[in-house]
Amino acid sequence: MIDSKVLNSPIRWAGSKKKILNEMLNAFKPNKENYIECFLGSGVVLINVLKNNDKLNYKNFYVNDINSNIINFYKLLQKKPDYLIKHISELVKVYNSYDASEKEKYYYELRKQFNEEKALDKKSILFCFLMKTGFNGVYRENKAGKFNVPFGRIEEIVINEEYLGELSKLIKPVKFYNLDYKSFLDEMKNDGKVENSFMYFDPPYLPDDLLVGQKQELYTNDTFDHRGFVDKIIDLKSKYVMISMSDSKQADDIYGGFIKNSMKETLRTINPVKLFPSTEIAFTNYEIELKKEE
Repeated sequence: MIDSKVLNSPIRWAGSKKKILNEMLNAFKPNKENYIECFLGSGVVLINVLKNNDKLNYKNFYVNDINSNIINFYKLLQKKPDYLIKHISELVKVYNSYDASEKEKYYYELRKQFNEEKALDKKSILFCFLMKTGFNGVYRENKAGKFNVPFGRIEEIVINEEYLGELSKLIKPVKFYNLDYKSFLDEMKNDGKVENSFMYFDPPYLPDDLLVGQKQELYTNDTFDHRGFVDKIIDLKSKYVMISMSDSKQADDIYGGFIKNSMKETLRTINPVKLFPSTEIAFTNYEIELKKEE
């Protein structure tokens, strides 16, 4: 059984799998050479896979996200934890010292700086800060590719420096990639890493049935091709695949070739204005018995 205590991601992120993580990890296929994840998001799934690897027993870890800010943040945490901890703590100390109006002004100043910053290490620090102080952990860009999430009115931020240091050690064996998912999966296949692997996918979600026709801005302005994604997975010929998705008629139509496993209802952020109930689904190509959390 997976350890019931879930480790948090250092990045606040809408759509995090924290609430259903134990249920998911107990259904992951263990004892494979490679763990492969191509939509990293907050990294909470990876972090808890690593924490529980005495039970899951994966030897290599290959993870990817098309959002360069996520990958650059984790690479910085992996290689220069003291630098990251020092500078994020400095920003947080300033933020926490301000009153509400000053906090908001500070947020928008740093958001502007983030959108103009070229140095990757500095941009990663700002990214972490903005995800903690922006609205509800939403990452959204405008048509010009600029981060435009409004201020989240967080009263106080807490940075656990000791935990960040421990996390840096935990992610040492991970290979991070910043590619589109097709290029990443092609590389995994060409390098022979797919054959003896467990592959976990958390692609942008399809609209729930109540939201069909409404615009869901989850990551960037790009539209995700779910049917092309399914074709790509089938082409990999991997024996053990899990895909997270919200329950909907569209999902059933597109992912109907996989085994559908229901989990639980959660609240999902669709945009910086509304939260909607969403029933989480795991589509797999192998039979599993989901262990419900008590």
